[in-house]
Amino acid sequence: MLKISDLNTYYGVIHALKGIKMEVDKGEIVSLIGSNGAGKTTLLNTIAGVTKASRGKVEFEGKDITNCPPYRMTKMNISISPEGREVFPELTVEKNLRLGAYIVKEKETINAGYERVYKLFPRLKERYRQQAGTLSGGEQQMLAVGRALMPGPKLLLLDEPSLGLAPNFVEMIFDMIKEINKQGVTILLIEQNANMALSASDRAYVLENGVVTMNGDAKKIASDPKIKKAYLGLG
Repeated sequence: MLKISDLNTYYGVIHALKGIKMEVDKGEIVSLIGSNGAGKTTLLNTIAGVTKASRGKVEFEGKDITNCPPYRMTKMNISISPEGREVFPELTVEKNLRLGAYIVKEKETINAGYERVYKLFPRLKERYRQQAGTLSGGEQQMLAVGRALMPGPKLLLLDEPSLGLAPNFVEMIFDMIKEINKQGVTILLIEQNANMALSASDRAYVLENGVVTMNGDAKKIASDPKIKKAYLGLG
C-alpha cells in the first residue's frame, strides 16, 4: 500500500533522513520507533507532504505521491494525526471534527464520519458542544485521532499518540488503535512508548540518526537484546 524508496530529507545542511526504505502493507499496523531526534516525525511529515524530500520516492497504492501537498493527501485517503494533538481550543468538539472532513461536501459522508468517530469515542459524543480547549489531554488526543478519521482514510499516520498522557489513557488509546485497524484502516504509528507500540503492531522499523537500522516482525524486534536495552528499559 505504502512504499518508500531511498528517501532523503534535509533541514538546511542537516541530512535528517538518509536513504529510507520501508513498506506498509494493506491492513497492517506498522510502528516506527526511535529516540528523540532520530527522524521519526520528519519521516511522517515527508510522507504527508509537509516536509519536502530532496531525493527518493513515496508511493501509495502504486502512485507516486512524493512531495504532494497535504490537502491532496486527504483526497487520496491518507490522514495524519500530528504530534501535540493541535486541536482548535476555541471551537467545539463537533466543529473540530468537521474540519477533519473539510474537503468533503456530501452531507451523508460527513454524518457517517461523525457516527464512526462517536462510536469509537463515546466520550466525544457526550462533549460534542464543549470547547476543545476544556477537554483533558486524553480527550484532546481522542479528538485529534477522530478528526483524522472523519474523511474515512485508508491509511492513518499517527505521530506520538500517547505523548504526555496518563497511563490509563495510554492503554485506552492503544485499544482504540487496534479497533481502528480492525475496521479496515492501515496504520503507520510513530511512538516513543516502544513497548506499547511493538505489542500493538504487526511489523516495526527502528530509526536511528535518520537511518533504518532494523526492521521485521514486531514481536521479534521486541525480543532483540539491543532493543530491550535501548528502548524497553530491559536488560
